[in-house]
Amino acid sequence: MRSLGRGFYLRLNLLIIIVGLAVAILQGNSATAVVGSTQRGVLLPAIYGLFIICIAVIYYLKKSDNLGTEGALLFTVFLGMLLRTGYVLMYDIYTLQNDVGTFTGFGTSQVNTGHIGYAEYIYKFMKLPDMDPYELFPYFHPPVHYIIEALWLTLQRIIGVPEALAFENLQIPTLIYSGLCIVVMVHILDEMGIGEKGLVVGSIIMALHPKLIVFAGSVNNDALSLLMLLVTIWRVLVWINDKTYLNIILAALSLGIGMVVKLNTMITAFSIAVIFLVNLVSVIRHGNRVELRDTFLQYIVFAFVSIPVGLSFVVRNIVVFDKLPGIPTMTPDSSMYTGGASLWERFGIPSLSALHLEFPFHGVNASWASNTWVIMFQTRMFSESFPASIEPGVLAIAQIAYGASIAAGVILAIAFVIGCLSRILVDLREKEECIGNLFLLLTFLFIMGSYALFVLKYPYTCSSDYRYITSELAFLTIGFVWIMRRRDSIIGKILQGLAGVSVSVMLIGAMIFMLFCDFSVA
Repeated sequence: MRSLGRGFYLRLNLLIIIVGLAVAILQGNSATAVVGSTQRGVLLPAIYGLFIICIAVIYYLKKSDNLGTEGALLFTVFLGMLLRTGYVLMYDIYTLQNDVGTFTGFGTSQVNTGHIGYAEYIYKFMKLPDMDPYELFPYFHPPVHYIIEALWLTLQRIIGVPEALAFENLQIPTLIYSGLCIVVMVHILDEMGIGEKGLVVGSIIMALHPKLIVFAGSVNNDALSLLMLLVTIWRVLVWINDKTYLNIILAALSLGIGMVVKLNTMITAFSIAVIFLVNLVSVIRHGNRVELRDTFLQYIVFAFVSIPVGLSFVVRNIVVFDKLPGIPTMTPDSSMYTGGASLWERFGIPSLSALHLEFPFHGVNASWASNTWVIMFQTRMFSESFPASIEPGVLAIAQIAYGASIAAGVILAIAFVIGCLSRILVDLREKEECIGNLFLLLTFLFIMGSYALFVLKYPYTCSSDYRYITSELAFLTIGFVWIMRRRDSIIGKILQGLAGVSVSVMLIGAMIFMLFCDFSVA
């Protein structure tokens, strides 16, 4: 079923790690990083110029029939890493961040807030925080990401990297995580039996989407959380196709580790539970006692691996601090509070005026936008940027890209849901196993449902940020691959054209916008 070998995936992973380490070196050079004296007008044109050269090489190889699937995927991953490199080199660890905090360095005993402060605490005191996890924000998060960042800081300091630069290089792990998301998406498509052409098409969104480019320069746990959620989906699909003990252990580890990166990875546990039940019913119907025994044993192994790992930080906080999982919230007098709006205003289909097509950026204030889907659309394309000044031409490109992203999101989400349902019905009719497509559909629905419930429980504009459901991109990617397959009907060709144009305009428009908009003053 799989189209690509392990050796090729290894090459993709090595490419991403090598680029990440190269960026760490470039960060310390004033000629190649904004944290020195680089002029913005030099670095970005150089990055985009190299990007265009790569596109030209791809076009030439394609025209001469010298570009195979592996070559196309290598180029796609490299182009994605190139855009991420430009973003990381251009912007420091305080640009377009969420609850970033600060650091005071190894020589002080001060405990700092924010994601930087959390990583600094482990780096500086060489232990997990020993205080109430809700005393400082965001110490309530599980520690795996911050432990990795602390180890990375320590390694840099051992080899003589100045401390300020070492903290600036906190972006390197997230750069690598963001790049690895492309590879894991290819794994998912490969496990689905998409075919070689579909693998290339499917890698494009993950490689070039602006949200993942911004994730590459983040310092919080969002990028690693997304990566682990995708890995969990991939490893569960592997188990569905080959139900061995090794595969179920790897699936369990993916879920467990994901939960100690960020608890929202737990959302996949619900869809996993459903397909376990469906699979169990199927096994019982077969009447094979050996198969039934192995199924029960595998489920027990899954629980024994995933639960202790996944809930370890939760249990620690309960035992040591008597604290249950939760999120510190603001008060209703916050400017971000959306609870005063009606449910329809918050979750209904937004009007054209509510979409803010004239200035499609997230204004944070609830008086600017309180509709969950509007904020989701805005932050999916432009994160939480709100340019203080913007050229009319750049604004026009942003408006077009924003409109295209909304169209693409709606079309691809519908294509994914219909594609899953139709495949499930075909499998049921032909008495084939349907749990793979059922798992994907349920995971998507649980993610979107949990997002809506999260916004309902915490009614603030920041709760609607797309970073909480960036994993939706995986399902949009699958919808894109399905809809871009050859169509014979006129309606099919029209939908295919709309999807292709909207995705192309979205990605190209986003790249042009990021080239000309300076986020450091946004």
